[in-house]
Amino acid sequence: MEQTQTNDFLEKESLGKLMKKYAIPCVISLLVAALYNIVDQIFIANASYLGSYGNAANTVVFPLTVVALSIAMMIGDGCCTFVSISLGAKENQNAHRGIGSSIITVIVAGIILMIIYLLFQTPILTAFGALVNDETYRLSKEYFFWITLGIPFYMFGQAMNPIIRSSGSPSFAMGTLLIGAILNIIFDPICIYVLNWGMMGAAVATILGQIVSAIVSAIYLARMQSIKMSPDSFKFRASLMKKILPLGITSFLSQISIVLSMAAVLNMVAKYGALDPIFKQAQYAQIPTAVVGIVMKFFQIVISIAVGLAAGCIPIAGYNVGAKRNDRVKSLMKLLLITEFIVGLITSALFVLFPHQFINIFGAKNESIYYTDFAVKTIRIFLCLLPLSCLNKGTFIFLQSLGKAKQSTILSMIREIIFGVGLPLILPLFMQLDGVLFFMPIADVLTAIASIVVIINTNKTLDQLIDMSETKNAHIESTTNETPLTDYIITIGRFYGAGGRSIGKKVAKQLNIPYYDSKLLEKTAQNSGLSHKFLQSIDEKPIDSSMLYCSVGFMSNGYELIASQALKAQREIIETVATNGPCIIVGRSADQVLAGKHKIFRVFITSSKENRIKRIMKRDSLTKSDAKKKISKVDKERSLYYNQRSEKRWGDAAGYDLCIDTDWFGIDGATSLIVEAVKKQ
Repeated sequence: MEQTQTNDFLEKESLGKLMKKYAIPCVISLLVAALYNIVDQIFIANASYLGSYGNAANTVVFPLTVVALSIAMMIGDGCCTFVSISLGAKENQNAHRGIGSSIITVIVAGIILMIIYLLFQTPILTAFGALVNDETYRLSKEYFFWITLGIPFYMFGQAMNPIIRSSGSPSFAMGTLLIGAILNIIFDPICIYVLNWGMMGAAVATILGQIVSAIVSAIYLARMQSIKMSPDSFKFRASLMKKILPLGITSFLSQISIVLSMAAVLNMVAKYGALDPIFKQAQYAQIPTAVVGIVMKFFQIVISIAVGLAAGCIPIAGYNVGAKRNDRVKSLMKLLLITEFIVGLITSALFVLFPHQFINIFGAKNESIYYTDFAVKTIRIFLCLLPLSCLNKGTFIFLQSLGKAKQSTILSMIREIIFGVGLPLILPLFMQLDGVLFFMPIADVLTAIASIVVIINTNKTLDQLIDMSETKNAHIESTTNETPLTDYIITIGRFYGAGGRSIGKKVAKQLNIPYYDSKLLEKTAQNSGLSHKFLQSIDEKPIDSSMLYCSVGFMSNGYELIASQALKAQREIIETVATNGPCIIVGRSADQVLAGKHKIFRVFITSSKENRIKRIMKRDSLTKSDAKKKISKVDKERSLYYNQRSEKRWGDAAGYDLCIDTDWFGIDGATSLIVEAVKKQ
């Protein structure tokens, strides 16, 4: 493939150098994205007329901006993946139309969310703990109102960022965010300290940065060289959005889990803070909310670094998986996880040893001793196990590059939803307000146990694959020693339930040639290092239908790479078994993979839907309704899978040498027809 020729440095260059090259831009982009709210909070905290009340208000509003971000990322990351797939398939028309439809969608979504927030601001703010005292509620309303007005611009800029990356300009994508963040830093002190606009000033500074980022992104899209936009691009196409949105659903889930966790935390902080002898007093009631919000921002910074490091490893790992360099994959995993642990160890040590210095950044010197004491306590408890936090996040993301997307998703959801929401609700029942603080280290310990088990098993698998590759004969031995009765490679396409598999086995036996069906997946797993379960999840399915297994937000591009590497590995296996001599290959677009390269005899097996339903009902013990649904689903997947890879249409008689209806000939009759046909060739 072209990619192998141009990107072979990923297999040869030092892993340390590659990590720096790929990880640093990812880390910077994530840190810049985190700066918006953090910068606001720093300037708010150091304004004496706002202080901890303003900090608490900022904390209350933050998860509501994440809701906007989650929707924007679903659209943007989904479009990014869709555009990448379309460009790879030379479907440029779908690429520019997908971008246009996504732009329309994110603009409409931004306006709708803005309206909802403006109409229901009181119940929304109440749900996120704004009612700890009157001043916090007043400032929350003020900040929320103005921030809400900028949501359409914010969502547009965030959605366009991954789209710009997909067009081949990752540096420009990073620059659009950086411009907005820098403007926010410039305007925050002017609006808050000079103009004394308070929470409105912090919001206005943020909005100005978001507007500029949105404008710069729009200008870039209008002048894109790799994908030409036209008036036709901006006709909304629901059919394309049905493909785009599922590709970004995991980005949505990864962000919305933050909202759910913060909602649980803030409500528990408000509830159990009201029971504390100090914080139940109105003048101190905002302190727990303000402090927890600040500490979670510290956590966000560290996790941005951890995610950036792991994200940078995805293309490196994916390439080496495809190149069967399992030794480098193992070394990369080790290097990444050690780096993640060291980053967590250093940052955790800094927070635990110097909590006063960090909390002073957020105006602690202007606050009461109760504020400082609680902040120090919170930092030391909340951030004491950052090495495990970073290790967990690195594990989740790296699993994707090995094709273990389902495992990654499960681990991630356990950490973010079950522990991230459940523990803040349960622990305070036994530990009061301290329970909210301890949820983070406890969640990371429990998750780390599962992560370490997965790491050990993954390491063993890689060791086995390395041993196999060192001892393995490059040749795949034939499954029979008998002389074959044909010199053809017979490929069999089939409707689901038509009997193609049974026919293939019988033909192989009569002709004394190997039979390959699901066995191809086993060989692909052995040769590629990819998970057998992952290969099963994408087997004879269009790429976009399997993307739902992707787990880490903006990592959907990494998943696309792994899916393409899996398909490449399977094609190589098909070509290898065909090179070794005559055989039967069922499905997997084998007739297209081998076209023009081998002597092939193309067969398609059909049958009426009624008879296929009966066969599936009997074979799988299904009801008629379930059998009917399964047949429709599998046939659709096989059709899309085949049509994505061929100019010919799946099941079209013109594309095959022999089409057989098992309603007429039965399994044995169809077998005889194929055997006699190839013997006469």
